[in-house]
Amino acid sequence: MARKLPVCFFGIGIALILAVMAAGIGIKGKHNGRIAPGVQLFDAELSGLSFTEAESVFEELLPDVTLELICPILPEMKKEAEERAQEAGYGIGNNISVRINGNEWRLTAKVPVIRVLADETIERVSACSNDVKGWEWIYAAVLKRPFRIRQAEAELVWDVQCFSGLLSVCEGLLERKRQDAKIEWNNGAIFVKESQTGFRIDTESVFAEAQDIFAQVIERIKTAPADGVVVRIFLGGTAVMPMFSTAQAKKCDTKIAEFTTRYQSSKSGRAQNIAAGAAHLNAWVILPQQEFSTTAALLPFTEENGYTAGGAYINGVLSESIGGGVCQLSTTLYNALLRTKLEITERHAHSMPVAYIPPGQDAAIAVNYKDLKFKNTTDAPVLLLCEATGEEVSVTLYGTAKAARSNVTMESVVVEENEEGMTVEVYRLEQTEDGEILREHIGKNQYQYLKKENRAQDGAN
Repeated sequence: MARKLPVCFFGIGIALILAVMAAGIGIKGKHNGRIAPGVQLFDAELSGLSFTEAESVFEELLPDVTLELICPILPEMKKEAEERAQEAGYGIGNNISVRINGNEWRLTAKVPVIRVLADETIERVSACSNDVKGWEWIYAAVLKRPFRIRQAEAELVWDVQCFSGLLSVCEGLLERKRQDAKIEWNNGAIFVKESQTGFRIDTESVFAEAQDIFAQVIERIKTAPADGVVVRIFLGGTAVMPMFSTAQAKKCDTKIAEFTTRYQSSKSGRAQNIAAGAAHLNAWVILPQQEFSTTAALLPFTEENGYTAGGAYINGVLSESIGGGVCQLSTTLYNALLRTKLEITERHAHSMPVAYIPPGQDAAIAVNYKDLKFKNTTDAPVLLLCEATGEEVSVTLYGTAKAARSNVTMESVVVEENEEGMTVEVYRLEQTEDGEILREHIGKNQYQYLKKENRAQDGAN
């Protein structure tokens, strides 16, 4: 009898185990398609939900994430940035808002910048649910609580498109175009339009930094989910300095030279060309270290550009050409330049003397052949003004006082002359503050004479 008891108990135990297993299978089968007891996501219970129902609440269970994009701005940008934010409707209290504290600009966005990948997360929830044994189903059914908690891990990604959109918002609100200062001549005075420092965001470096930051945030949410996650990314804006600043522009404050030649006896075509060319030369600003080409400023020599036929020297012969007479403009400018310390980098004499200036003091121009060029070697801009009145044409140069010369006169000395032409040496005479006269050799020029039958004609070039 004693030997039969263990066998009896063993049989009863096996029966109980089989009964529990059967009950567990039954309960599990009854809840087929439902998530098992104790399965959680982000510390939230999913037990009893269908997988479709669970998927629908994934985004709701995701901890709240607030994105802050922070950028230091230029002090002069503050008012402009505030106005842009207000115009765009990014006031405090909206899902996207902007605050400016001192020189710190901050965009706060309460938007789903981190997303749950549903399919991958469902697979993980399903794996956790399948891991729950039948007897655990019975335990949960009897005791109304799970035997153990199984935390499913969501598959999370940062929403690149959403982040890119927010970054574009920042660019739109903060981008500032660089503007160079402008020098204008208005009512007989120089007017300086102030420069503006530009501002831009280096989006490539921001994206690289954001990728690392979001990877860390996602890992933190997975391991220790909690509401109120704040992601801060510093945009690191860059100032874009103007190439020509207000301070530089204001250095152009002194009349450094002026010169006038007369053309009242010229024919109408030549006078028209001088007037048209003067308009094209007027109000040019030559920046420091910049070279100015007179020909380039006057081109093209076409009727559409205001020119007509006028007298000109072509291959040593007096002829008519479109734009004929504009050499008087280059000559007038040349003589103004001779009275400054600016560097004349190219100058050519006419093939024959002209009537409006002493020989050796002229400056001829011809497309692709001759030009008058000068370089602004100072640290200040040079303003070139040119005006034709119908009787005379004047060139005035403004710049820094350091570029001016005092009491300059020019001297042309004929060193050789015959029936064919002449050779002329040119000197610049400058009187110093103590009264000394400095005589500087400028150049040597050779001219041929017009044939006698052409000398009575209207002046050319």
